[in-house]
Amino acid sequence: MAATLDDIYTEVRAMLLGLFSCEVVRGYSNNVPLPKPPFVVMNILNEAAASTNEHAYDAADETAAVSRQSEIQMQLDFYGEEAGRMAQETVLLWRDSYACERLESCRPLYADPARFMPLTNEEGGYEERWTAAVYLSYAPQAEYPQQFVNAFDLTLIQP
Repeated sequence: MAATLDDIYTEVRAMLLGLFSCEVVRGYSNNVPLPKPPFVVMNILNEAAASTNEHAYDAADETAAVSRQSEIQMQLDFYGEEAGRMAQETVLLWRDSYACERLESCRPLYADPARFMPLTNEEGGYEERWTAAVYLSYAPQAEYPQQFVNAFDLTLIQP
């Protein structure tokens, strides 16, 4: 079975939970308050095709599968007093075998430098926030039914 975006979120979350003692959540949801710091918010920002399509056929199951290599850009927002340290460690380890060993459905590629991006909260105060964009590759796949010819009769007609 091919990897899904849910698989990617699950594995990146597990990696971050293994590094830091904080909550790790997926994306922003309307009318849902942010957790109490420290925490990390993950958002997939972009997916770009990195190759042309590949096809695989399975005559026994009468299916065909189309896949391609894709590059995902994920934004990680780190909140709290330790946000800077957590962002720097994540960027450092993203380009290390540490991340490669923990991500199975995708592969880490590279990461942009962490940036300090304070956030103004609802009371007008500043929240400590660091953000980093990390990039990874994965291979989405789609299957569809495919008919196959196993035998045929051929009759030649002489003119």
